[in-house]
Amino acid sequence: MPRIIVTSDTHLGITDFPRIQKLVADIKVHEPDIVAIAGDIGEGADNVAVVFDEFVQLGVPVAACAGNHDLWNHDKQRPSRLMWEQILPAVAESSGVTWLDRKNLVFRGIAVVGSTAWYDYSAQDPAFKASIEETWRRKREFDADAWMIDWPWDDLEFCEMIEPEFRARLKAAQDDPSVNSIVVVTHSPIFEEQITRKPGNFKWGFSNAYYGNLTFGKIASEFSKVTHAVAGHTHAGKEGVVELGNHSIRAITLDSQYGDPKFVVLDI
Repeated sequence: MPRIIVTSDTHLGITDFPRIQKLVADIKVHEPDIVAIAGDIGEGADNVAVVFDEFVQLGVPVAACAGNHDLWNHDKQRPSRLMWEQILPAVAESSGVTWLDRKNLVFRGIAVVGSTAWYDYSAQDPAFKASIEETWRRKREFDADAWMIDWPWDDLEFCEMIEPEFRARLKAAQDDPSVNSIVVVTHSPIFEEQITRKPGNFKWGFSNAYYGNLTFGKIASEFSKVTHAVAGHTHAGKEGVVELGNHSIRAITLDSQYGDPKFVVLDI
């Protein structure tokens, strides 16, 4: 029975290096066959590389997707578009890590299919009924991405750009006869069962627009081999089961905090 461990929000640069070392040591005790990192790996490309180099010492396949912090222009020398299109994929390749925003990791009957799953406002608490225009305009009030992401796309344009690739990678895994189970690893949660709601809390409810992509969940639901979905990003742990007509999906958001990343062990 293959064992996959998923962690998230390691945030090296906010989290200190000894805590990353402890995380890797704790994961090693569980003897994983695969390890995946669900985004927000490090503050800047250099820190991402350090995290990758630490994880590959586990001696098992390692995969990762981008988080929003990974795409920030931290030093004004590495713009977000360059981080997305060139720098982060190159860092992953150099470290021997599968970059899930580009390709799947298939190992012993498991396909790890991933995406940053950038938020498309679909997870906003419906009680607020804000328009797309208002949600975009007010982003600076709620989320640092508004000034740390400097690529040329708005949020919905970026989601529309990456959606076909996500669907194609899922289809490739679904059609692969060697794959028995698909584990979807995303930075943003993609199912309602992964979203923490706080009724009556305006800041939390409005901010959820920037913390989920339920559209990607609908896409993942179309593929019967998807058995698990794991995300990070929200710093609010949540777990549930997505009940579908012909199968179910165990959906998890990790309770990783700044300075204290967590992980989940999946025996599949």
